[in-house]
Amino acid sequence: MQKQFLNYCAKMGINKQSKILLSLSGGLDSVALFHLFRLAGFSFEVAHCNFNLRAEESDADVQFVIDLCKANGIPLHIKEFNTERFASNNGVSIQMAARDLRYSWFEEVRKLNKLDFIATAHHQDDQIETVLLNLSRGTGLKGMHGILSKQNKLIRPLLITDKQSLELWMLDNNFPYREDSSNSSVKYSRNKLRHKVLPVLKEINPSLSSTMQQNVTRFDASYQNLSFFYEKERASILNIKVDELSINLVELQQLPAPIDALFYYLSEHGFNDWNAMEQLLVSESGKIISSATHQLLKDRTTLILKKLNESKEEEHLIYEDQSSIASPINLQFDCLPSSDFKFSMDSSVAALDYDKLVFPLTLRKWRNGDSFQPLGMQGKKKLSDFFIDKKYSVFEKKNTWIVCTNNKIVWVVGARIDERFKLVENSQMVYLVQLNNK
Repeated sequence: MQKQFLNYCAKMGINKQSKILLSLSGGLDSVALFHLFRLAGFSFEVAHCNFNLRAEESDADVQFVIDLCKANGIPLHIKEFNTERFASNNGVSIQMAARDLRYSWFEEVRKLNKLDFIATAHHQDDQIETVLLNLSRGTGLKGMHGILSKQNKLIRPLLITDKQSLELWMLDNNFPYREDSSNSSVKYSRNKLRHKVLPVLKEINPSLSSTMQQNVTRFDASYQNLSFFYEKERASILNIKVDELSINLVELQQLPAPIDALFYYLSEHGFNDWNAMEQLLVSESGKIISSATHQLLKDRTTLILKKLNESKEEEHLIYEDQSSIASPINLQFDCLPSSDFKFSMDSSVAALDYDKLVFPLTLRKWRNGDSFQPLGMQGKKKLSDFFIDKKYSVFEKKNTWIVCTNNKIVWVVGARIDERFKLVENSQMVYLVQLNNK
């Protein structure tokens, strides 16, 4: 066991010069890792979490860890958590709350004490449970690689072995450990797999632990190759702007499995409903699906991703002496004699007749029913019809701002000024409004 352990650590780049923080619960797995580190002469400290979920049993775990570290001269860090309150306040399960609390604290301790790695005692049986849980809940190839042996500052040196081998090694060495009574409960999904599913699978394949670890290694290798390919294609498929991301459907559809690529690119934005995304690809233009943080719109041959904006509609006043505003959009203002003005076709600049304006001007989002007289037209036109003519997407419509004077539209920002406020031959002063998209 010791030689196998050292070889595995070496592959991960862990050696006697490494400074490690070991997560020690007092149970068999973490105590086994404690002794493996100790016997190898590794430099390590211990972190123990008391989640206050098992009353006196939790207190006994704390005392066991204190005694073990004291007997072996190992620095110890202990912290108590009100796990149930955290779970309730954050709307998560007790297990997820405990996970978030401990990993957050581990990283704090690691940084404070200038340690290199955080070690947990996950082994091959944990690996099987993780993969089966991911599979049962629905996952792509990414979820099939299970628990990684090394992930940033996290290391799992016991993925070389399974529970049974650890039990035998601890028994041979007569190392005591604590039994967690909650491990025998089938209240949690992981425990149901551990006690009801894994025994059956191991009857079918007695070498299930090592077989699954080999599979996980292959899954991870396949995922790395797939990620490499998708990242090479990212530039041709995705176009990132200041406040949105667009996906070229023509390029996406060239791939053998477009939906898998879409799932890869969008999963980080909370889109994990495979069926919804698949339906979006074949839907008509205008269809929108949402995640907790973003909206995804199909706009003809493009998918447009935008972050949800929960801000209330506001009106912003523009005073006569203002030279610029930075929010909600970046606008610059200037007033100059018409003799100094040089005409420009730039749609991000509005050149208006100063004498026709009444200050303060108003900057606001467009509303249903808004109409104006587009430059060059004789009559009025509804903004909604103007957007259709300009082939605006739903997102572009939602994010269109207008500048008004006396409740009349002066400029549809970035698109068209109103005919009534254009410069004419006898205009004396020019009021310039420039949109800065940078």
